[in-house]
Amino acid sequence: MTAVRNVLVAGSALLAAVVLVGCSADGPAKEKAGNKTGAAAADVVPYEADYPSYDSVDALVKQSDVIVRGTVVGSQVRELSPEAPTGDDPVANPQAGLSPEEAAESDPVVVTVSTVKVAQVLSGAGDVKVGDTVEVSQLGGTLDGVTFQEKQTTTLAEDDTQYVLMLADQGDKNPYDLLNPEQALYTVGSDDQVTPVVDGGFDGIGKVDELAAKAAAIDEAK
Repeated sequence: MTAVRNVLVAGSALLAAVVLVGCSADGPAKEKAGNKTGAAAADVVPYEADYPSYDSVDALVKQSDVIVRGTVVGSQVRELSPEAPTGDDPVANPQAGLSPEEAAESDPVVVTVSTVKVAQVLSGAGDVKVGDTVEVSQLGGTLDGVTFQEKQTTTLAEDDTQYVLMLADQGDKNPYDLLNPEQALYTVGSDDQVTPVVDGGFDGIGKVDELAAKAAAIDEAK
């Protein structure tokens, strides 16, 4: 059984569509009683999502609202409901064509929201300062015994790992999002080298201060 939901999650401009695919080793998946997400009887539910992609580090940096270096100090799994539909454009509004009642009945999306303590602001300082904490939302997580997984997403680790995160600001009441789950996620080595977490990220970025200088030059040119 496959359930398809087009959603635009409050606080996430990155998700164009989410597909929930339920499967079970014993045959067709069955809806799990009492599970509001409509998850299958299996313990793992794959997510698939569409994200914007970038052809260079410069393009990614230019689009970022905030770039920070920091460590994860806490996290929680949440359900986010789709926004009420507005407009008829299916690109701007994946809920186009649904009535408000139908949109309200759409499955919520499971996300992991990590709290990141900021050690350095590389770009887009604004209200974010060194020592602040910011929330970063990523698709997927384990809720009520069911794990929701999105193949492009590597969840931030709550340990001593130092990350460089290229973020989109979704408003005061919402967590930040990574611009792209692979291209916008990096770790920092003991030598301050910035390294992509997965193969989809950009190599050759250099050290943190070099990335900060690049970001400053791009910001100045805007």
